[in-house]
Amino acid sequence: MRNTLLIFSFLAITFGCKNTVENNAPDKIILTEHIDLQQLTDSIQIKKLQVGSEGSKEKNLFHASFAKTFYSFVNENEENFVQSYLNEFKEATKDINANAPSGIDFVQHFEIIDKNTRFLSFLIERNTSLGNNYNHQYFTHVYDVKNEKLIIFSDLFPRENFKKIVNTIQAKAEKNIKEKISQNLTEKDKKVMWENNIETFQQGTVANDENYNAFSWDESGNLKIYFNKYQISSGDLGALEVTLSPDEYSDLLSPNYQSLLHIQPKKEEYETEQTTITQVLPTDDIDCGEVPCVALTFDDGPSNYTPQLLDILKENEAKATFFVLGKSAKIQQNTIQRIHAEGHQIGNHSWDHKDLKKLSRSGIEHQIFDTNKVIKDITGVEPTILRPPYGSYNDLVKSTAKLPIILWDLDPLDWKDRNSKTVAERMSKGKPNGILLAHDIHKSTVDAMPTVIKNLKAKGYHLVTIDQLFSGKTLKSGQVYNQRK
Repeated sequence: MRNTLLIFSFLAITFGCKNTVENNAPDKIILTEHIDLQQLTDSIQIKKLQVGSEGSKEKNLFHASFAKTFYSFVNENEENFVQSYLNEFKEATKDINANAPSGIDFVQHFEIIDKNTRFLSFLIERNTSLGNNYNHQYFTHVYDVKNEKLIIFSDLFPRENFKKIVNTIQAKAEKNIKEKISQNLTEKDKKVMWENNIETFQQGTVANDENYNAFSWDESGNLKIYFNKYQISSGDLGALEVTLSPDEYSDLLSPNYQSLLHIQPKKEEYETEQTTITQVLPTDDIDCGEVPCVALTFDDGPSNYTPQLLDILKENEAKATFFVLGKSAKIQQNTIQRIHAEGHQIGNHSWDHKDLKKLSRSGIEHQIFDTNKVIKDITGVEPTILRPPYGSYNDLVKSTAKLPIILWDLDPLDWKDRNSKTVAERMSKGKPNGILLAHDIHKSTVDAMPTVIKNLKAKGYHLVTIDQLFSGKTLKSGQVYNQRK
């Protein structure tokens, strides 16, 4: 295999910090011209909590990602928030009949709305399935990192203006609902249906922060308000959103928060410096048809433990394949850059870990194609392999994805048994030409890797990527693989 050099340029954004931040982080992070890839980290990283996983026979599943930052007070609040969701999950499992045809599924992900030297803002999305009852919720966390304060919606407006903007939102929300219920109904039926929703609508739009705890904005200042599925109408209308242009609310906004919502031009709040990264692809001519190989694969990342795993792989001269989530990749872009730059392979693991079998064709397309786009935008290379969450797929998934599906032949149950010694013992039993499943969201799994790599190499195995494992063979779209045969 020829030495191939791919040059990528990206912007490293500095992130201002108070003296109270963790790890004595500097006021600014600026990548130097000659960067050590091991220093390529993200100011915001992803932590995860998980119950059940790929290969799991458990009906009840919990999968939550949340932010880890330089700020202790932010981390504490985010951890408490996800812990409360986990407690809800535990309570819900107590009421589930063991013979029920389907279990419960709790999923939380987040995205960054905006970040600068004063504010850090997250939009958190939860999808909660209780068998035949499903809820879709959003929450917004806006942090004033200079004053160590969590900002709520009413903080953005002087008291007399909060009710005014609520009145504007109510009017637009009512219009949206009436437009939704007007389809294929007589005037009489439309009137009856709206009357049936009035009480719910009035309660769900009262001017308080509980009703307005989910909002986001874009660079043009367009403000979006999210209402949960059952908050302002019957559940059959689904979750509803209201969007306000700057002209509809800017005069109501407190001057202190105009820059937060991009209402007035912001001063440049961070510096950028262009950095060149050189990717060196594996140079060994490994023919896994002639020599014993094993593919280490890691799902659900990137996470705050992924940089440590990359250090271990580099130190032990091992390659691996990372099946990443699009939403997580979008947040930890520097980690994705490093995975690619150090010669590992990146595969598609969906956007936010939904069971693809339960989705429509358009839902599957979003999960797969949006993830591929994000990864290509970061690395310049689009993933060519898919591992569906939970290893779950059907004919619709295969025909829509148009990618080879990569499963595994060894599951160490590292999502269940968080003991590095146990995980190492199980993974060390990998067989030639096999694919080992693991998760770089668990510290115990990452801690097990030096022993795993040592033991597998002692057997004479080459630790390779999926592409290397199947070198000389053509992986076909829609086909499922769990080892090289």
